[in-house]
Amino acid sequence: MRVAYQQALELAKTQAEIALAKDLAFRKWASKRGRIYMEHGPLVSPSPFLNHVPDRDLESTNGLRLTLKNPAMIMNEITREAPQFHGVSTRITSRLYLNPMDAPDPWEQKALFIVEGTREDYHAATLIDGQPYLRMMQPLIMEESCLKCHAWTGIKVGELRGGTDVSIPLAPFYAAAGKQARGVAASHGAIWLLGLVSIGFITRRTMIVEVERSQQEAQLKEKNLELQDSKQYLLTIIEFLPDATLIIDNNGRVVGWNRELARLTGIAPEAMIGRGELEYALPFYGHRRPLLIDLALNPALDCEGRYEGFVRNGDIVQGECYAPKLGETPIHLTSSASVLRNSKGEIIGAIECIRDTTEQMKTQKRIKLLAKIFNESGEAIVITDSENKIMETNKAFAQFTGYSREEALGKNPRVLKSGIEDRKFYENMWRSILETNYWQGEIWDKRKDGSLYPKWLTITAIRGQDNTITNYFATFSDITQRKAAEMRIEQLAHTDTLTSLPNRHTLVERLTQSLEQAKRGGHMLAVLFVDLDRFKMINDTLGHHVGDLLLTEVASRLKESLRAEDVVARFGGDEFVVVQPKIRSQIEPAHVAEKILKTVAEPYFLDNNTVYTSPSIGISVFPDDGTTVAELFKNADAAMYHAKAAGRNTYQMFTREMHTAARQRLAIENSLRSAVANDEFVLHYQPQVDPANGRLVGFEALVRWQNPENGLVFPDRFIPVAEETGLILEIGRQVFEKACRQAAAWREAGLPPVKIAVNLSARQLRQPDLPETLSAIMKSCGADPGMMELEMTESMTMERPVESIRILGAFKEMGIGLAIDDFGTGYSSLSYLKLFPVDKLKIDRSFVKDIEVDPDDAAIASATIAMAHTLGKKVVAEGVETQAQLEFLVRHGCDIIQGYLFSKPLSAEEAELYLSKRGEEQGDSTRMRYVRESYLTGIRFIDIRCVSLRR
Repeated sequence: MRVAYQQALELAKTQAEIALAKDLAFRKWASKRGRIYMEHGPLVSPSPFLNHVPDRDLESTNGLRLTLKNPAMIMNEITREAPQFHGVSTRITSRLYLNPMDAPDPWEQKALFIVEGTREDYHAATLIDGQPYLRMMQPLIMEESCLKCHAWTGIKVGELRGGTDVSIPLAPFYAAAGKQARGVAASHGAIWLLGLVSIGFITRRTMIVEVERSQQEAQLKEKNLELQDSKQYLLTIIEFLPDATLIIDNNGRVVGWNRELARLTGIAPEAMIGRGELEYALPFYGHRRPLLIDLALNPALDCEGRYEGFVRNGDIVQGECYAPKLGETPIHLTSSASVLRNSKGEIIGAIECIRDTTEQMKTQKRIKLLAKIFNESGEAIVITDSENKIMETNKAFAQFTGYSREEALGKNPRVLKSGIEDRKFYENMWRSILETNYWQGEIWDKRKDGSLYPKWLTITAIRGQDNTITNYFATFSDITQRKAAEMRIEQLAHTDTLTSLPNRHTLVERLTQSLEQAKRGGHMLAVLFVDLDRFKMINDTLGHHVGDLLLTEVASRLKESLRAEDVVARFGGDEFVVVQPKIRSQIEPAHVAEKILKTVAEPYFLDNNTVYTSPSIGISVFPDDGTTVAELFKNADAAMYHAKAAGRNTYQMFTREMHTAARQRLAIENSLRSAVANDEFVLHYQPQVDPANGRLVGFEALVRWQNPENGLVFPDRFIPVAEETGLILEIGRQVFEKACRQAAAWREAGLPPVKIAVNLSARQLRQPDLPETLSAIMKSCGADPGMMELEMTESMTMERPVESIRILGAFKEMGIGLAIDDFGTGYSSLSYLKLFPVDKLKIDRSFVKDIEVDPDDAAIASATIAMAHTLGKKVVAEGVETQAQLEFLVRHGCDIIQGYLFSKPLSAEEAELYLSKRGEEQGDSTRMRYVRESYLTGIRFIDIRCVSLRR
């Protein structure tokens, strides 16, 4: 019979495990698939326990009102509304809950304690409403999908958040067991009577045993209650201890966590009771590590470096340490721990008392720090009594004065008196001390060896509660080095460290004085602004050390070129300023400028290099060109700028026209910055035509500035300013991007493919990452490299030929066409030219303009065409405006023609129409008229213009 009932209990346990598995499977299925929303109705209403979920209530596109239901709610409702489950119910419970229905009952509280401690299933037979049930609880682990509703608990993913339990009624299982027993008895009819008697006897005996066991359990419970009362009494005492107290059992699990410890760590006891594996160290250190309680429980643990002043005395250990996780700054803790033993002397756990001694530690450290500061201070410190007798000194006092502490004690500080300051000085000093309790100043003192030195002295009078002086506190430092440094600083403040010339500050001071003298004396004064030509190239090519040597030598030559009363100063960088404080006429500064030009332009032999430079000089004269320092500097700078524009290695006197031009240049610069930000630049496209067949082969993209106030501005007005200010980099990027977008647009429109040539600036070509930048632009615009061509001047490529070859090679590998623009106007090295991977040379319009009347221009053009063809490059002639020019170029084999003879630069819309018409005409030979005359060397075109272009 007992076996049958035991089997019934095992079956119930199996049923419980199945029920829990199904319940858990449903909850995971539901939570992993997001959220379950139900339509509002009589059986569905919003849950007040999900108010913290922001999207608890929604409305569907067809107007249905929906509310969120989590899996736990759904399972509770299913269990209540499904009597076919025969009383089987499952639910989630924990110590932290929102819904009161989820609060644990007494059995669940006990089961939660066991499950949280063991992390294993727990089951037991119990009574519910007088009926026997098997109850089972499984630990419930927080998962990512649970956080939507349960993140408020603070429990992290992977941590235990409660338990899932099931209640299985045992009555059906017991009934089946009884039926089985009766069936067995009936099948043995021969011994039925004996079996009946035996069953009665066994049942009676079983009942007696159960009664005895129940009595024993009752007694045991009574003893347990007494133990629990004693334990509770002890825990109450521990709870109110002033020290934070931690208790663990001999398995290292937390069994005590008093309220002071909860206050110190900010963690409630409920969250820590039952935790083990050094988890109780996390609130203190942020990681698992032994505490003193562990060192008491296990003497073999290594404590080296963990605690200061660690002491072990039998079962008790003591020590101090910092807890970095308590508070914004680490808290200093003083702890003592001891093992706990039972009546048999067996170790059953350990207890640790922890005290926050941060403030005491801070006070001790502050006292030690003040003492150390006093003794180790770099300034000498002296404390005297009310009679001004020395009571205490520090190490610096001995170093500065030569008197040791022992020698100084009891003496009056007057032993340090130098004798330099007079009686009046000391009277004023003591008057200040007695009236304001303070005096500070420079004074000379005498060392023990009799030597004198300057010091900076501060004296403070210390008064007691009755306002009488009790002590004097003095600090001083030797300022010998400081005074020497001040002299050096004074020198540096007025002198350029590289050239030893007066610096800008000193220049302004001297020019200001000279201006005042000129105004009083009624004479003229001249300012010469001197700037070295191509200094940056020298710096970049030969190195900064050579540049520094050059500046030093130029400074020396400038001084040699001037009169004794003239001032020369380094203004900054490679700029120098010369001031002639008194001149009789404007001819004098011109003579000085000519002398400077000659002297500075002579070669320099620097660091095994022969270096050449020349000055550009701007001159302004008081009072005609300005009456203030700022005006004279500004106007001399403007004149120097014009000297540079005039070809360098010259000088310019300031004129009012220069002032107007400077103001216009500044206005253009300010407007340009706005234009770059507002995308005010547009492109016009000038056709490039093959004269052999009249076919359009490309466009040159020419930038125009669509100024809101001044209309269309041509590049010669703003490109020089953009180059100087660096704005050309962003303008160049915008121009290339617009050209790429236009090329891609024409391709998408199905128009004939042509190249668009874009001009590069010198600053762009100096960018090492230019190929990558342009490649990214083409990619973003959808333009193919074969659609694009880049034009750069020969001067640009020859500035840094090796780097130019690298960058042009990168463009060539990308498939971008390359052309040398304005060929013949700059300086070229044919040895480098043949290395440049360019496709075309463009003859500058200055050679095309008079090609039919000027033999030199004709010779240059024909030679350029011949040389280009020899190097395998095509030739483009720009600026072709007359039939005679065209005939000459065609006769000498020029490959491509560009100019007003065919078309002026066109807007994007006009260029698209032009391209469309030329596409139609290239297939219709009747639309083109060619008249050829035979020459000895070729064919002459009389008219190659399209008929359509004459309309």
